[in-house]
Amino acid sequence: MIRRLTAAVAMIVGTFLSVVLAPDCAFAERRVALVVGNSSYQSVPQLPNPASDATSVAKMFRDAGFDTVETLINVGNLEFKRAIRKFEATADQADIAVVYYAGHGLEIGGTNYLIPVDARLASDRDADDEAIPLERLVSSADGAKRLRLVILDACRDNPFVSTMRRERRNIVTRAVSSGLGKVEPTMTDTLIAYAAKAGSTADDGDGTHSPFTTSILKNLPVPGLDVRLAFGRVRDEVLKSTANRQEPYVYGALGGGTISLVPAPAVPQEAPVSDVKADYELVQKIGTKRAWEVFLATHPTGFYADLARAQMEAIASQPQPPPANLQVASYPQAPPLSRDTPPTKEQIEWDKIKDSVDVSALQRFVKRFPDAPLAVTAQQRIDVLKQAIQEREDKARADREAARQAAEEAKRKADADQAALAAQKKRDDDERRAREAEAAEKARSAAAAIAAEKKRVEDERRAAVAEAERLARAADADRKAQDARQKAEQAERDRAAAAAVAAKTAADKQAREAEEARRIADLAAAKEAACKDQQGKLDAIITKGSDGTGVDDLKAFSRMVTCDRIGPVVVAAIDRFNAEAAKRSAMQPNSQQLITSAQTELVRLGCLTGKPDGKLSDPTKAAFIRYFAIGGQPVEADRISVTQDLVGELAKHSTRVCPIQCNGDETLKGDVCVANEKSAPAATASRKSDDDEDKPRRKQSSREADREPARRAKPESDAPRARQQAVARPSIVSGGGSGHSTMIGVGF
Repeated sequence: MIRRLTAAVAMIVGTFLSVVLAPDCAFAERRVALVVGNSSYQSVPQLPNPASDATSVAKMFRDAGFDTVETLINVGNLEFKRAIRKFEATADQADIAVVYYAGHGLEIGGTNYLIPVDARLASDRDADDEAIPLERLVSSADGAKRLRLVILDACRDNPFVSTMRRERRNIVTRAVSSGLGKVEPTMTDTLIAYAAKAGSTADDGDGTHSPFTTSILKNLPVPGLDVRLAFGRVRDEVLKSTANRQEPYVYGALGGGTISLVPAPAVPQEAPVSDVKADYELVQKIGTKRAWEVFLATHPTGFYADLARAQMEAIASQPQPPPANLQVASYPQAPPLSRDTPPTKEQIEWDKIKDSVDVSALQRFVKRFPDAPLAVTAQQRIDVLKQAIQEREDKARADREAARQAAEEAKRKADADQAALAAQKKRDDDERRAREAEAAEKARSAAAAIAAEKKRVEDERRAAVAEAERLARAADADRKAQDARQKAEQAERDRAAAAAVAAKTAADKQAREAEEARRIADLAAAKEAACKDQQGKLDAIITKGSDGTGVDDLKAFSRMVTCDRIGPVVVAAIDRFNAEAAKRSAMQPNSQQLITSAQTELVRLGCLTGKPDGKLSDPTKAAFIRYFAIGGQPVEADRISVTQDLVGELAKHSTRVCPIQCNGDETLKGDVCVANEKSAPAATASRKSDDDEDKPRRKQSSREADREPARRAKPESDAPRARQQAVARPSIVSGGGSGHSTMIGVGF
């Protein structure tokens, strides 16, 4: 609120002076701009918006009729410095020079830096070499005569801060900050606009542009709008769009007069009602006749213009006390000086700050000239500004309190809703648990009844078995007694004792046999249980298969098997797993089996001599190179991979692929290399010189013959000598001259 008020005061005074003194001066101004946007950082995550922000701002300046607009997107260190140096010359003698930068920026030890996209900031010592001091960018616009404006959308959260080492320990410095520090321009008529207050960070935004640049694009190009009032609107809009998290700030001050980036049109355009209303409310707080005159000069028609005229009539009809809400009165004016009276030092200093809204500058004037009449005017202006600040703070405090109360009320309501939901959930859980407990109790009762019935049946069965055994034993005893009595009657009395001993011995033996049978039965039951457990583990391993650790798991299991009938099954499973693993291994590229199969096919196709050995040796690689070269597919030796598909491709050929190569002293006749007949000595002598001339060529042929080895037939007589090679059906015969290699080729 206070910033909009102060901007409006400056706008009113400046507009009045510009209307009276130089209303048409803006049309002849020379305006230049430098626009930089860095998004694609190389050592930290990229920023989504600065490049598009800079592109749109550059278009805004070009559409506004700027004479020169230099645009740099994703610029590195050296290119950034060269652009600044070039802009220094461009801005020299210009009326308005504007610099816009969007990207990363940080503060180290009180110095602000802008970060190029190729910066490597491993420690705080690297900043002087890897980054661009803000002071250099600001000084590039020093040549402008009327306005030097630097716009910085560079207060984002900076990832360089978290990774940068702190090595400057020998000097007193502030901590490295991701936001930019406060800066005071050293030259007059200079403004430096930050996207956020010094030391704070700004949002990059979720849309096409950041909130700060979005408002810049909307307000700066308004024709005739003073740059200070434009930044006041930017501040209000950014605060609103970011829920008061981000507050733009402008450092520096301007003199009297309206300074706009885009000149006012020759035909006045009607401003939006919202802007007219805001200007009306600001001027109403000042309440002076001069302020209303400036408002009517800016907005001469419309509803608020009529209200302004009514305000002026009320002021003219009777003296008005200062408004109750904001004690802002017309500033007392110093009495005019006589033309012959030289201005005093007090008057000179007052002329410098008479249109200022800077409280500190006014306080310095009062402290310097405490007894001067103008000190009263300065003190009154200080009181007005302080009261406006206090009102703004009171309103902000009231807004915060209202927001706090609303948040507390919302929290209480949310807590009540949450408690109600928790209570309902507890009731539902209690009912569910009660139903589950009832069902469990019924299940337990049913299980107990079943168990009792089962126990009763088992007891009856055991009782019946015991009774049967008792009856059997009784019958057996009766039978034995009867036999004994019969034997006793038939035998002599002296054998009765022996019979009794024999009976006792038999009974003891029967008891021992019964005990042994019971022990064997227990061992058999334990062994059967172990077999079932081991069978289950074996089934799990077999189900898993031979892939992965299947073979190792099966071998480890075989070492702990105790069940006799499972042992053969485990051995068979190990053999099957090993076979499956071997089969998979054989299907792997460059396996011995695949290489052996490929070598067999290459021998059949005439591309390889010798026996297959399952090794990818140099002769085998040479045979593959020869085969692929004939097929028009040259390949390097270290890139040969023998796969099942390659073996299948070789097996598809039904005829020889690689041609027969005869030695230099042989001639191909049909499918046979036949040695040439020996020439007469005279002919040999006459051709000696020719042979000497052809010696390099024969050496070359000899080397080619070495690369394609063939069996050479040794002559045993003066008759022609032949060498038979295993061939398939040849399709093309070429060559045949003496002393030259002859080949048979088979086309694909």
